[in-house]
Amino acid sequence: MPAKGVDVPHGHDIRVSDVRLALGDDPPVPVLDGVDLVARAGEATAIIGPSGCGKSTLLDVLAGLVAPDAGTVDTGGEVALMPQGDALMPWLTLRDNVSMGARLAGVPAHEAAARADAAIARLGLTGFADHYPHALSGGMRQRAALARTVLAGRPTWLLDEPFGALDALTRAEMHHVLRDLRAQEGPTILLVTHDVAEAVALCDRIVVAGPRPMRIVDDMRVDAAAPHAMRDSVLDALRTAGAIT
Repeated sequence: MPAKGVDVPHGHDIRVSDVRLALGDDPPVPVLDGVDLVARAGEATAIIGPSGCGKSTLLDVLAGLVAPDAGTVDTGGEVALMPQGDALMPWLTLRDNVSMGARLAGVPAHEAAARADAAIARLGLTGFADHYPHALSGGMRQRAALARTVLAGRPTWLLDEPFGALDALTRAEMHHVLRDLRAQEGPTILLVTHDVAEAVALCDRIVVAGPRPMRIVDDMRVDAAAPHAMRDSVLDALRTAGAIT
């Protein structure tokens, strides 16, 4: 997906301070328990933690979809959220789905469509622009969702397991695409993933979340030259927090 025609303001800091949230009734179940997090402008920060610990809920809070019970959240500006599910509109074509983010950002329809076509080509979806989501594979839908997120033109991207539905070869290609986009556009990225290798390959920092209710138990700078040591450090932090055995 080329940077040309994609207007992304430079990223801002994300600051989360003592955020608490309980969901449900009778009684509410604590999900976030005093989460403190800083993601620096222009950096990519991975959140790694056990399934169900509240990582996706934290992204919902940052996106303004859920209000916390306590604490403060400052994203410094508008954010674009890519949820775990592709959330494509089944009644829209691939082109219309991909261009939606740009259209919502105020880009004229013809220009949004042109940007969508460029993104579709960059992500290996040429020939499918006029297809509907039901005719696309899971991996193709996930790539379309990433394109829609980028074309929204927001300074901060919240990516919730963005490559989880992709096969290994396509995932490697998407890692390359995301690295190119980071270099060209400089957004702030907060990436939720269960894949330590993915976090090391794509991110500048890794924050480790403990079991629900979620707290941040470690924050480490990525040393891409020592991926095995980074993996061991993350696993040690999860074990110390009681998230894995």
